[in-house]
Amino acid sequence: MTEDSNVAAPVFIADTCIGGLSVLKSLWASGTAGHAIFLADYAVNPLGVKSDSDIAEVVDRWMGIAGEYGDTLLTACNTLSIRYHQMRDSAAPASSAMRSLTMVDCLEAMANDEAARLANSKVLVVGTAFTASQALYPNILGAAAPGVCVDSVAATELERRIARFEPWSSSDESVLTTALRQAIEQAEIAVLACTCFPMAVEELQSVFPEVVFLDPGAYCPTVMPKRGMVEDRKLTIRVTGDVVEASQVSAFAKSYLGAAAVVSCQGDPP
Repeated sequence: MTEDSNVAAPVFIADTCIGGLSVLKSLWASGTAGHAIFLADYAVNPLGVKSDSDIAEVVDRWMGIAGEYGDTLLTACNTLSIRYHQMRDSAAPASSAMRSLTMVDCLEAMANDEAARLANSKVLVVGTAFTASQALYPNILGAAAPGVCVDSVAATELERRIARFEPWSSSDESVLTTALRQAIEQAEIAVLACTCFPMAVEELQSVFPEVVFLDPGAYCPTVMPKRGMVEDRKLTIRVTGDVVEASQVSAFAKSYLGAAAVVSCQGDPP
């Protein structure tokens, strides 16, 4: 925790890859956050195939690390957000000193703010295989917007390429598969239900110019708790696993977030 009560504690954001940086970009654009700690926990990716006990352990570990820096954990992984939402009634309650925010909260905020635009529209939830297989996001959208018609589609390979800094193109059928293309073409609004996807929104918009793309992470500033004074932007990154190098994440963060960001890297968290 910060020792100066006049300065906001760092925002702690955790994801299983670089995707959470798109949420941080929204927070910085709104002036909601200054100093941020970002955990790119590649060691636990993919989460969709893990057991409930494994998921609970990841949540507990992220909360423990977040508690070293502040009072709020922002889970920027859609898979973990959905699983945590499904498990939370039976899970042990978190410490009253720790607030847990997830992408479910962000999607709910987006659905409420965009209810008029979503109403009576064909909406597509674009996520990884796990997210696309779950009813939670379509149910949230359906409850917020009358007459909305919601479908889901997996774009797991697109997430994989972005998360691992692997090149891809809009003509690559292993990334934009026939099923994925057809699903997006039939939609009026596509919800980017993976935090990696906003990093490719310009490419997606060029391929599907008639589709409106909505990023739930852009609504994160509305669900974040009020904080103290926002200082200059600073980012500390912690990377686990051997999927990517910490230096790759740092270099990408500097480019993606802009020159105003001060970025440092640390080793694996305990």
